[in-house]
Amino acid sequence: MATHPVMDQTSYTYEDYKGFPDDLRCEIINGQVYDMTPAPSTKHQRSAGKIYRLVGNYLEGKAHHCQFFIAPTDVVLADDQVVQPDVFLVCDEKKIQDKAIFGAPDVVFEVLSPATGKKDRSKKMKLYRRFGVLEYFLVDPDNELVEKYVFTQGQIGFVESYEGDEAFSIDTIGLELTAKDLFA
Repeated sequence: MATHPVMDQTSYTYEDYKGFPDDLRCEIINGQVYDMTPAPSTKHQRSAGKIYRLVGNYLEGKAHHCQFFIAPTDVVLADDQVVQPDVFLVCDEKKIQDKAIFGAPDVVFEVLSPATGKKDRSKKMKLYRRFGVLEYFLVDPDNELVEKYVFTQGQIGFVESYEGDEAFSIDTIGLELTAKDLFA
C-alpha cells in the first residue's frame, strides 16, 4: 500500500502538487486537495474512451488545429488550481507544455461517478466557468445521459440534456454526436 504525505497544510499549490508521490491521484481546487481514488469504474472508462476516440478521429479527419487529451493529464488553471478533466480539448497550442496544460481548455467532458459527481457538478463547474472554458459536458454512464453547459460572459448556461438518439453538438469544433454514441 502506498504511503502518502500527511495533508496538513491549509492550502496547496502546483509546486506542492509536483512533489506529491506518483501514486497519489488527486486534484487541487481552491488550494484544497481532492483525492481521486479509487480508480473509476469500467463504465466510466469506456465512456471516456469513446469520447476520446470519436472526437479524436473527427479532429484527425479534419486536420483540426485543436488537440484532444484524456486523463490523467494535469491542467494548471492557477497556482492553487490543478485538475485532471476526464477528456478535454485545447485549441491554443501555447497552453500545451510537456508536463501539463497551462490555462483553461476550450471544451471539457467530465464522466460522472459516485465518488466525483458532486464535485464535477459544483466545484469544478464553477472553476471551469471562472477560468474561461467554453463548453462543459457532464456524461452520466449509469443513466446514459449527457448534459451540456455553455459558459458565456462568466455565466453558466445550461443548454440541454440528451439521451438515446438525441443529437448534441460540440460547437467549438462543429461536431455533432448522439448521446448513445458515448455509451457501451
